[in-house]
Amino acid sequence: MNRLEPLKFRPSLREKVWGTHDIAPLNGPCERRIGEAWCLHDGSKVADGELEGRSVASLVEEFGERLMGSCWRSSVFHGRNGPGSRLGLPRGSFPIVGKILFGADKLSIQVHPDNASAKRLDGATGKTELWYVTAAAPGAQLGLGTLESLEPHQLAKAAVDGSIEQRLRWLPARPGQCVLLPAGTVHSLRGGAVLCEIQQNSDITYRLFDYGQAGLDGQLRPLQIERAVQVANTASRPEPRRGSIQATDPCRTMHLGKCPYFAADLLSWDAPFLYSPDPRRCQLLLIVRGFGSLHGIPFDAGDAFLIPAESARFPADGWKAEAVRAYLP
Repeated sequence: MNRLEPLKFRPSLREKVWGTHDIAPLNGPCERRIGEAWCLHDGSKVADGELEGRSVASLVEEFGERLMGSCWRSSVFHGRNGPGSRLGLPRGSFPIVGKILFGADKLSIQVHPDNASAKRLDGATGKTELWYVTAAAPGAQLGLGTLESLEPHQLAKAAVDGSIEQRLRWLPARPGQCVLLPAGTVHSLRGGAVLCEIQQNSDITYRLFDYGQAGLDGQLRPLQIERAVQVANTASRPEPRRGSIQATDPCRTMHLGKCPYFAADLLSWDAPFLYSPDPRRCQLLLIVRGFGSLHGIPFDAGDAFLIPAESARFPADGWKAEAVRAYLP
């Protein structure tokens, strides 16, 4: 096959009880109550071109370093028994997931385990994540850790009697903020905000408190208090911040955050330019605003692209376009 070029993926919408019918900046409104748009994950399918219909996992499996780059084999993601084995991921897994969250109602107060705890409790991978706030209603808040460190029995009691909502550290959600949430951080969201989420390839969540909400099936959603208490780090209180500008012309680049599992930047552009891929690593571009084209492929908000490591420079265009770029550090 010829050189791998940028690959486009369309979002998969997931209904959530805390979601909304208004999924701007994606095209809407939507009949279902959407809480998450999964823009890129192992099961995402190429939207067009020669590889149309192929899943991300199958591309990783077939093309290896041509797609992923040399950093793939030197990163924390790669173990002795092949890609992903160090973290317990299946063969062919892409290490990063990109989503857009529509938090119209109260997200449960929850925690994600780290790798060791996830493997011990669920045979899965841990979940560190990064939030970038793209929109926020007046009064929207991010719950980022507890106000004070709590012993496990104190955290469990607060979850059972509901006082954990008052013991959470609520901060205003403002567009342009970013926050890195290490695994173990007790967190939540309320009041109406739209977030771009970059995370480890994991879907493990332990709920501490859910406000007595019924799920989409009309039944109370289950809690996982015992497991949540085991993995929670109530000393973790991440601070929202503004990104740091790295470059400005012709594409404004702002660094959002970095951890052992991924790094993320915000790109914004309003004129044509040449995009330079990184030959050492694959890049995920998640469009969060505007419209335009990459390598002649049109995009709207919610679309995602994989930029293979072996790609050549290609033209990009856009109108008020913004994208979160994620990659292995």
